[in-house]
Amino acid sequence: MADNHIKFPTSDDNNDETTAPIAPEINPPKPEEVFPDLGNEKLVAAMEALKDNENKETQTALIENVIGAKFFAPVEVIDADGNVLKGSGKVAIPKDAKFNFKLIQNAKGEQYFAVFTDIRQFMLWSKSPKVNTIIVVFPQIAQLAQQRADVISGFVINPMGQNIIFSQDAISNLLEAMKQVAEREKQRRESGAADTVKLLFGKPQNIPDAVYGAFRKKLAKIPEVREAYFCMLKQGDQEYYLFTLDIDADSERSRTIGDSVCESAKLFLTKYPIMAAPTNSPFGEGARKVGSAFYTKEG
Repeated sequence: MADNHIKFPTSDDNNDETTAPIAPEINPPKPEEVFPDLGNEKLVAAMEALKDNENKETQTALIENVIGAKFFAPVEVIDADGNVLKGSGKVAIPKDAKFNFKLIQNAKGEQYFAVFTDIRQFMLWSKSPKVNTIIVVFPQIAQLAQQRADVISGFVINPMGQNIIFSQDAISNLLEAMKQVAEREKQRRESGAADTVKLLFGKPQNIPDAVYGAFRKKLAKIPEVREAYFCMLKQGDQEYYLFTLDIDADSERSRTIGDSVCESAKLFLTKYPIMAAPTNSPFGEGARKVGSAFYTKEG
């Protein structure tokens, strides 16, 4: 981000290669009616902070905001026949259209892509909303700049305002930083997936019908319970007996009922720990896939 002191000319000062001729227009739309708000308030604040006091903290804040920002980029739109598309506002882009991005040149003769955070900054440069623009993000403008590294020195944000310049070296550093962030995020996701223990559900084995009968008698005395399922749950190396209950009650009452069912079941089920969960939970979804309800409230 060197040479931030260099000022760039406006589009009115540029030659014909930089500014496409625009046909007169009657009652042109207001800029705010044409250009959307790109939501770059934090980026603008970061640029202002960098200009006031350039240090590691303000540089980091700028980089973080640039990477995720959207920008206006002035372009020349050319149709399949090689004709320049003239006009302003929201225009229909031909299917086979090509875009020539506008270049600006500083006093040293260095050429840069120009991008803008908002319509006000764009108007400072163009003096008119008639120059066609498209919305780009950092990876797109970085790729374009690197593809033409022999003639493009980088890109500049708001050349008539904060005038923040990213050289080719700065672009390479930002792209590398993005790769590192993406790789760390990938590792985090993979690590999180590895730490997640899969839930396995199965049918209980060797449970006498008399035990189910005892459960049904217990549940019949609890009017809030509408339906109940019973299955085996394996979570990692641990196995459980699992009751899932459809209960018409608040969460506190539901927990009380679940605890009561588990406590009663200890008289019959001793091999594994016993759990209870509502049917509208992931446990309930798994239990329903194993088998049908062993208890359904009458009436």
